[in-house]
Amino acid sequence: MLRITAVSIKSVTATRTVGFSSRFTDGLTVIRAQNTSGKTLLLNSMMYALGLEGTLQPGKQGILTTGLTKAVNVNGIDLPVQRSWIDLEVTNGTSVITIRRYALPPDGISRDLITVWDQPLLSTNVNDVRQPRHYYVGRGGTAQNESGFHHYLARFLGWEIPSVPTYKGKEVPLYLQVLAALFFVEQKQGWAGIVPKMPTQYQIREPLRRSIEFYFKLDVMERARRRAELQQGLSVIRAEYATLRGALDAAAHVSNARVTPTSDFGTPSFYRSPLFEVASDSVEAGEVIAVYHDDGWENLTAALQRLRASIRSLSELDRSPLTEEGAGVLGSALHEARERLREITTELQSLDDSANMLDMQRGTLTKRQRLLEQEQRRYKDIRSLENLGAEFSRHAIAHHDCPTCQQSLEGTELTTGAPALSTAESAALVDQQLQTITTIIEDAARSAHTNEVIRGALERESGEIRSRIRAIQADLEGQAPRTSLAQLQRKITEEARVQELVRLRDNAQVTLNDLLDAQRRAITIKDELDGLGEDEFSPSDTRKFEMWQRTLQNLLQGFHFGVFAPSEISIDAQTMRPTHVNGDLGFQGSASDGLKLRWAYMLSLAQTSGATGGLHPGLLLFDGPRMYDVEGSAMKPFLQKCASVPVNGRKAQIILTLSEDPQVIANWLSGHEYQIIDIEEKLLS
Repeated sequence: MLRITAVSIKSVTATRTVGFSSRFTDGLTVIRAQNTSGKTLLLNSMMYALGLEGTLQPGKQGILTTGLTKAVNVNGIDLPVQRSWIDLEVTNGTSVITIRRYALPPDGISRDLITVWDQPLLSTNVNDVRQPRHYYVGRGGTAQNESGFHHYLARFLGWEIPSVPTYKGKEVPLYLQVLAALFFVEQKQGWAGIVPKMPTQYQIREPLRRSIEFYFKLDVMERARRRAELQQGLSVIRAEYATLRGALDAAAHVSNARVTPTSDFGTPSFYRSPLFEVASDSVEAGEVIAVYHDDGWENLTAALQRLRASIRSLSELDRSPLTEEGAGVLGSALHEARERLREITTELQSLDDSANMLDMQRGTLTKRQRLLEQEQRRYKDIRSLENLGAEFSRHAIAHHDCPTCQQSLEGTELTTGAPALSTAESAALVDQQLQTITTIIEDAARSAHTNEVIRGALERESGEIRSRIRAIQADLEGQAPRTSLAQLQRKITEEARVQELVRLRDNAQVTLNDLLDAQRRAITIKDELDGLGEDEFSPSDTRKFEMWQRTLQNLLQGFHFGVFAPSEISIDAQTMRPTHVNGDLGFQGSASDGLKLRWAYMLSLAQTSGATGGLHPGLLLFDGPRMYDVEGSAMKPFLQKCASVPVNGRKAQIILTLSEDPQVIANWLSGHEYQIIDIEEKLLS
């Protein structure tokens, strides 16, 4: 929930300060004044203080009058404004905060800076004013970053802002400027049409539908959010799969081999059939990798069997006994080979230990890197806020508080009396630490790669030595071959090829297992995606939607809606627009009937959201709701309803502007509680 408890507007000139202040309660507040007296400025100032001017128009300027931005008229004399600001006190039902935003800031402070005190400074007399926090608006990250004001405001309201699709195919937050269009109606263009005028500059697809789904907490929106999340998961797996498949094909190519083709990722056959047309939990690399031989392709298993058979045939030639001298030479060679094999085994064990340590080190360093990157982003935000005029150096660092988390640094590795680093120095230190950590991680990665290369070379040498040991042992057993040099060369070549293909098979098996795991995860996600179904209402959604329609019809009945019978008006579940049984309204009635439909739409939305546990803030700001000289017989029930709209067990707060005589307003609201704020001459005077 969001309630405005107080507002203060100040313009400072060279000779005096002029301004306006007021307090607000739940229920209806009527701001009454003649035209051009500042009613619109008051509501626009509240929106400006909340950083929600984007609800009114794409730009940041133009919603505040010259009394705040250029000159203020005092006793008929225009006095130039030196600085001006709006203070707004709001509550979420539990906590109260005071927000300040400058309309014309002093030197060194930007309009995009918002200052927040976590205490009421307008409605109560506070002796001990706490240090404020600073946030920014009007730039990237306002809705996502910790120092963005709308990120803070959403958390203050207890909202978890969903991501929604744009026309460009991206996902963006459902910005508060868009959501605000359903609780604020400005006077100039806001009452035109039968549904709220939604901001278009954020390129959100179906912003009205997305906003209403959010306020009603419809299951269909959760399904849409989950669908987007799952589709993003599939995109990640797709990239992972492409990388693995590319690595497998590249490894096979080096050994003059190829991998059995598979269905492309994401195709129906990919989700329906196991990879390589074999059981998904028993793929053998030797069955899906093929080598070229005798003008044809044979699988790796068959190739290894053929090569090993050829090697055995070459080893089974006629043998003759060794001489004693030859046996001695071979014995020495066997001893050297065994010693070298033991050395290699020890080195491989050492490499394994080193690899494990490097993995642990890289994991720890990567975690530290993520923390430093987060800290770097925080300092970046702080630097941005300081550039906007926030005084972090004085109120945070000089008071021994961390400028990122605001917690005390007393007693934490500081020498008493030692100077604290400035924000710039702290940011530079974090940058240096991040650079150092990144360099260490890169060095660890290079070391790991070097170890892999060394391991590969040692494994190849180990294989060669084992072959040599077997050959020497065979010779020592009196089986020295009588063979030609060509046959001997062929045997050596084929043994080397066997070792190469075995390495390919073993390494490919690891990659194949990862590919199969990626397919299994993709199928799991695809099954959940298919199970979500279309964007259809759940039974709970339907109950909420039907309640909304009934509430809308009842309000139309009470407002004397005349162009159609209120029971013939419904809300289209796709567009969220009011419609008639015979088609779109359009609008086919009088301007005043269109206005009544807007009243009923906004009020029924707030009331139904509150009755169903939704997220509507329970705040409505209506600037000039009596457009088109709507008849008093309709204004009376409208204002009476505004005075009693229930939201979450209490009255909604509705602040609206009128120009009628106070006695007329009193007659319309006779017997109902309300607050009236009279602006006698000018808001700023």
